[in-house]
Amino acid sequence: MNRTSVNKSWDLLLLLIVIVAFLLRFWRYTDIPFTFDELSAVSRTTYDNFRDLIKYGVIEKDTHPAGVQVFMYYWIRLFGDAEWIVKLPFMLAGLASVWIAYVIAKLWFNSTTAVLTVSYMATLQLFVLYSQIARPYASGLFLTLMMVYFWSRYLVQGYRTADLVLFVLFAAFSSYDHHFSLLFAAIVGFSGLWFVKADKRLQYMLAGIAIFVLYIPHLPVFLSQLNKGGIGGWLAKPSPWFLFRFLTWLFHYSFWVALVLSGVFFFILITSGKKVPPADRRIRWFMLLWFLLPVVIGYLYSVLFEPIIQYSLLIFSTPYLFMLLFSYTGSAKKKYLTLSVLLILTVNSLTLIFTREHYKVFYKQPFEHVVKSALAMDQQTPGKIMIINNYIPYYSEYYFRKYHKTLPYYTVRNKDLSIADFKNILSSIEENKVITSGLSSGYFQLIKEQFPHWVGFNRGFTFEEYVMANDLLPNTDELYPALISEVSFGNDQLAHWKVNKKNLLQDSVSGLYLYKVLPDQEYSLPFKMPLGQMVSNIYSFVDIEMEIKTEDTLPDLALVAEIRKNKEMVRWQAANFRDFDLVPGTWQKIFLTVDMQVAMKDKNRIDSNYVFNMFLWNKNKSQCLVRSVNIYKRPGNPYRYVLFTDIPRISHKGLSAEE
Repeated sequence: MNRTSVNKSWDLLLLLIVIVAFLLRFWRYTDIPFTFDELSAVSRTTYDNFRDLIKYGVIEKDTHPAGVQVFMYYWIRLFGDAEWIVKLPFMLAGLASVWIAYVIAKLWFNSTTAVLTVSYMATLQLFVLYSQIARPYASGLFLTLMMVYFWSRYLVQGYRTADLVLFVLFAAFSSYDHHFSLLFAAIVGFSGLWFVKADKRLQYMLAGIAIFVLYIPHLPVFLSQLNKGGIGGWLAKPSPWFLFRFLTWLFHYSFWVALVLSGVFFFILITSGKKVPPADRRIRWFMLLWFLLPVVIGYLYSVLFEPIIQYSLLIFSTPYLFMLLFSYTGSAKKKYLTLSVLLILTVNSLTLIFTREHYKVFYKQPFEHVVKSALAMDQQTPGKIMIINNYIPYYSEYYFRKYHKTLPYYTVRNKDLSIADFKNILSSIEENKVITSGLSSGYFQLIKEQFPHWVGFNRGFTFEEYVMANDLLPNTDELYPALISEVSFGNDQLAHWKVNKKNLLQDSVSGLYLYKVLPDQEYSLPFKMPLGQMVSNIYSFVDIEMEIKTEDTLPDLALVAEIRKNKEMVRWQAANFRDFDLVPGTWQKIFLTVDMQVAMKDKNRIDSNYVFNMFLWNKNKSQCLVRSVNIYKRPGNPYRYVLFTDIPRISHKGLSAEE
């Protein structure tokens, strides 16, 4: 086979990979909604002038460099703010990155390395997901790859000035895109000192100075962001297992993806029949450093200063991990390489679609979903729907504009509402139904008290969505929390409860038995039950409802729930009576909700050592009457974090992303 036909074979294989990459990224393209970060960025393009954009849209309200925000500012002004328009340049950047990575791998190694590398870039969720998000990840990947491409051409193909100039420009662009693409550009730049010839070292160092000079206009922005409070901080500190967890996520939490990766590597290595192909040994060492140094630096900064490290930041360096790995396989025969690529594309695509449920989860963002759901209900019963959420108003209003209709809504965001304040807001609502999204778990019982009929439930990545009604319309199905336990004070058999019979008294009107909490009783009405008997998995909410009457305006009592493992406290939380703005002499309800997923810190193994306790804590010699205590459970949200965690495989009715 002549060289021309071989090159055509590689080109056809690359074309197949690019087509698959295109399909995975552009599937139902116009249906891809905005994420929280994208809406935040779009909302910060509404300033009248460039000065305000930088001052308010970047320095005060963002922690990223200004490059992407400035680009979006002018892009939206020219073409509009529809999702598909805003996402388009980032989608194209992600797609183009596949081809650029191919060229880089082929330049340093061979076509086999290049084809295998981009097979993974085309199909892994890391690259697909961030190509579909209009944030500085796909753009940063594209810019850093272009930087490495011209850096490589300069070193490999004769030290041409044009390549060095383009390396400088793309390194500068990378520094304006993201702090980690800036870090990566610096790492690559310093790496060149070990490659460049002695007589070209001065020229190369001047190029490094030129990159810094081009970044100088951005230094005031960077320093202002640091003085404002840093370039991160909202994340949790990373686990020592961060890199391992990233790799398991990278490979779709799939045994099959890992098996195919190792199988293809050894299959090509054996069938190539050659030793490791010749290559500059230094580039292999430096590609390993390119991947590891951002992880190490990001991890140490996150532990020592403030958390910044997350999976998205490794998109700039991960392609070189695949280049390094497949550089050791040798040059594959055409038929073997074709079979390997087909296997990689098939397995990775199937696990992306079905194991990771990418399109089901990612295409269901809360901001659009709640508006669409509310508008659909409004078509059936016009003027009867109100939205309550925890979102910045711009996010809801964006989708009202998109669908050309507005509904009444209320956001609790940044309101610092007390329970009493929120109950007053609920009581003033005139609509028959409320649909909620993004509220903390404790709001459910408060809303259900005012809107007692639970008629709708949905959930997805980062959100739970409830529909509650004041009056139940005909042919409407109602949902009910499952009762775990209730205390009936007139019953002698009180499983899991300890009730002091001396404190019981009978209501002369209703004939019901009541429990009187006396001032000298610090703890009363204890409930104890093995956690495994209450819930089968952590994807549940436990709701406690206590009906009380007090003579004090501000009784110093609290309803307490705790989870213990042996003697170790796993979770403790309380609902203070004072927060409920109680009216003396009237029967009112105290609510407490335990989000089991939060309480158990995502540890789903519930063994016999876990115990759920509940009791009434009389902190300061108050007294009250208790008429009833009910403990319920309702389905939680196994999809809350699944874009970045494994999807739980649990048997629980109704636990799906499409409800």
